[in-house]
Amino acid sequence: MINPEKIRSAQFLDSYYPIVDGVVLAVHNYAELMNRTAYSCVVAPRQMEPFDDSVMSYDVFRTGSLKIPIAEYAIPAPRFDNKIRTILQNRYLDIFHAHSPFMEGTFAASYAKRLGIPCVATFHSKYYDDVINITGSKVLAHTVAKKVARFYKSVDSVWTVSEGAAGVLRTYGYRGDIMIMENGTTYTMPDNPEELRQKAARTFSIPNDKKVLLFVGHQIWHKNIKLILDTFRLLCDRDDDYRLLMVGDGYDSKEIIQYAKSLNFPYGFVRFLGRINDRDLLKGVYLSSDLFFFPSVYDTSGLVVREAASLGVPSLLTVGSNAAEAVKKNVSGFTAEENKVAMFHEILHIFGTEGLLESVGAGARRDVARTWQEIVPHVQEQYAEIIERYQFKHKKDS
Repeated sequence: MINPEKIRSAQFLDSYYPIVDGVVLAVHNYAELMNRTAYSCVVAPRQMEPFDDSVMSYDVFRTGSLKIPIAEYAIPAPRFDNKIRTILQNRYLDIFHAHSPFMEGTFAASYAKRLGIPCVATFHSKYYDDVINITGSKVLAHTVAKKVARFYKSVDSVWTVSEGAAGVLRTYGYRGDIMIMENGTTYTMPDNPEELRQKAARTFSIPNDKKVLLFVGHQIWHKNIKLILDTFRLLCDRDDDYRLLMVGDGYDSKEIIQYAKSLNFPYGFVRFLGRINDRDLLKGVYLSSDLFFFPSVYDTSGLVVREAASLGVPSLLTVGSNAAEAVKKNVSGFTAEENKVAMFHEILHIFGTEGLLESVGAGARRDVARTWQEIVPHVQEQYAEIIERYQFKHKKDS
């Protein structure tokens, strides 16, 4: 029998720190927690902006990449990097885990075969939607979707982060088995919540006598940010008791801020706080907020929903979205139809019903906030099963 805690693994993805998103945070927690009992490393391309990988508790191996001067991302080029093959071979790894179906992922799948070890791959993102949003070309999006499906057919085990994400992958043409492996959060309720709340309130001038809505995520249109702003305009038209905090940055940031200005919000009612790298400060922002407003139908999971839940902040989500899978309406979260009028009325109901925010916040913390410490042991158990199946199959075939 294989001891799950002793499995040696490598995680592969197409971007890593200093870029931060849900996939990066998932991989970081996989590697950090698994490296405590065995060995786990991360393989990712060198980025445009330098980052000190030595601050990590695990090895980070940077592969070659092609720089794009006009973007924060770099195009991974691991196949042209002979050094990484030697590094990985000398680590005596048991399994590869690809978190992208593109450059680093296809390299992981092919090199795993050469080393005689299995490769698992997680489907994290709606790549068809990404291509549409960037290029506007349905033809190119269909081509990419087919390529993505072929990649997942080539690996030994396929995971997604939600049932909805599994459904998306099937629309791309993948017909094999899929295992759901949810995301977690590093956040738990701190011992000093009021201290963190007050620090964030001072830093960002967050009032404690208003109804504060919060969004955390990339500032990109397909996160349904226009819906957030349009809904908030309706709230402001009704009274002046509401405030909106927008945390994050992204390639649509300038356009989003310009659109917000066009809606003529009163001064200070909408605050764009940018990216907050200080995790305690971000906790304080969550704790200073009453409702996490996350109507995105793009995200396959919504890790930030779990972050908010861990701090007792319930989320308002779009009915039928992947993020809404995690909540039960009026018990551990709120949902509404994907339009500004429905969201507006739901927010009025939430704040107008005595005790509802508090009870649903407690339910979110109880039912939604799963930590990475809970998730990763399950990941390791699945690794062990995949390795055993792989070894049995190849022993039988030999």
